[in-house]
Amino acid sequence: MHSIHSQRTEVKNSGWAAFRLRLRLGLLVLGAVGVSASLRAQVPALGAPTTLEFGEVVVGAGGGTITTDAATGAVTGTSNLFPTNGLATSSAAIVATGKKNNTFTIFTTTGANFTMNRSGGGGTFSSSPGPINSENPGTNQFTFPNSGTVTFHLAGTLSVAGGLAAGDYNGTLPIFIQDQNGNSNTVNVLIHIRLIAPLALTNNADLDMGIVVPGVSAGTITINPGTGVQTKTGGIVFASASGTPAQFAVTGQPSHAITISFGAGTATLTGPAGTMILTISSSVASPTTLSAAGVANFAVGGVVAVAANQADGDYVGTLNVTVAYP
Repeated sequence: MHSIHSQRTEVKNSGWAAFRLRLRLGLLVLGAVGVSASLRAQVPALGAPTTLEFGEVVVGAGGGTITTDAATGAVTGTSNLFPTNGLATSSAAIVATGKKNNTFTIFTTTGANFTMNRSGGGGTFSSSPGPINSENPGTNQFTFPNSGTVTFHLAGTLSVAGGLAAGDYNGTLPIFIQDQNGNSNTVNVLIHIRLIAPLALTNNADLDMGIVVPGVSAGTITINPGTGVQTKTGGIVFASASGTPAQFAVTGQPSHAITISFGAGTATLTGPAGTMILTISSSVASPTTLSAAGVANFAVGGVVAVAANQADGDYVGTLNVTVAYP
């Protein structure tokens, strides 16, 4: 039988102790701080435009078209319309604001007609604006500078119907801008044109220098257009003091200025002894103004030199008289 011995081993100079380890766990809350900032794209804006002014025109039979230039505002082309200087033309100026360096394009409703109405009523016509144009023809595209503000000018072609009553006609055309981000805005541009009555010139009497007998010395014959009095100088003898000035009547736009011209201011009379030169004079100065009824009357006379012993016979010529709105 074996015996069992128990053995205890003492370990000195060493020991152990139990201790509590406490770990305090707190809840860590991460707070989201809200930062208020506008991230919206700046929508382009349009200021009030000036008027697109086509000026004052006379419309030919059947109507026609007129075009203004965006950069200068001047009339650049007409078809059967005749501009005067009675009203200055101008393109429409529009101020646009938007985000710097953004591009934007201007346009109108493609093919849309708009109505031009006569001030005070009594007339209207429908017109297509034709291709609008700006300082950047073709693209009609602009870029906002660092200031965010740019001024562009708008012009185009206006179609005018024939047979319209004279007067001031107004209409509006919607103009859109759209930037590179698709943001857009619109404004209505006022369009104006003034139509005036065409001029008509009637010759009511021809110029007759009278019947004279040449003398042994040269002389002149004069018809005063204002008084109708016939006078002579030199060796000329009156066979009959029957000379009379030519008479003309003009009708057109009431109280409007007109010009009267006689070409070079002379006319050539042709007869048996070759030619004679008649120097023209008028009873009214040019320009002159039509009456409140739209009428002006004037007479034409002149002076012609007659050579000594000039061959007798009739000396006849043609005088070209032109009246026009300045």
